[in-house]
Parts: sequence; structure tokens; C-alpha cells
Amino acid sequence: MHNIEIHEIMCDHPIKIKENISIGNVAHLLFRYQINGILVISNDSEEKLVGVFTTTDLLNLMAKAVSEGKHRIDELQVISQKPVGEHASRNIISLQKTDKVAKAIATMHRKRVHTIPIFDGDELVGVLGRHDVLNIALS
Repeated sequence: MHNIEIHEIMCDHPIKIKENISIGNVAHLLFRYQINGILVISNDSEEKLVGVFTTTDLLNLMAKAVSEGKHRIDELQVISQKPVGEHASRNIISLQKTDKVAKAIATMHRKRVHTIPIFDGDELVGVLGRHDVLNIALS
């Protein structure tokens, strides 16, 4: 496993969404495709990655809404209408497609992330999720 490069196990057709898409729609995609995170791209350019939005981000927003609001259902509906770009993590942890899987595992552990955009130079070419890593570990 230490010599395997990321491009051998990554998803090379990542789901990308524009930053103005509602959190409710993103939540639906996360559930439908059973993924932990989704790549957020600029409204102006499909080539510009601006953030990553994860199920952890979604759960944190929901927890805040139900703990602070008197009308919890109303608070959740307000959140579901907000653009995902406002709440996506802008501190993007990324790797190169030729990096080793061992580096990806170490990065996921050290940075506590489960969704990592993968680049070939400056070009976004895929995404690596924790399930990709777990699948190879179980093979």
C-alpha cells in the first residue's frame, strides 16, 4: 500500500457544485451519493476550487440551529436555503495525484479531514475520500 499512488484509487469524476447552490440541495447530494464531502467551485469558473463542504460541516450547522433557535424547524429551513459557499471550508487540504496513499492517510489523520481534492499540477483531477482509502486497506 505504501507504493500505491493516489491516482490509482481516487475518484476521477468528483461531484463539484457551485458556491451559490443551497445547503439543502448539497445535503441531498451527500446523502444520495453516500459521500462525506463535496467540492465547491466558483460561480464564475468550474476550474476554480473555492472550498470543501462535508457532512461534519452540515451537522455543525444543524446542531447550532437547533440549540439556538426557539423555532427549530424554521431555523433548519433557513439554513437549508443558504448558499453552501458561505459555509464551505476555505482552508483546502489537497494532494497531488502522484503522491503516495501513505501520505494521504497521514494527511487525513493529522489534519482530521476525510475528503481531499487531488490535483495534477494546478488542474483538479479528482477527489480522495476516506472510503477510497478504507477500500484499499480491506483489499
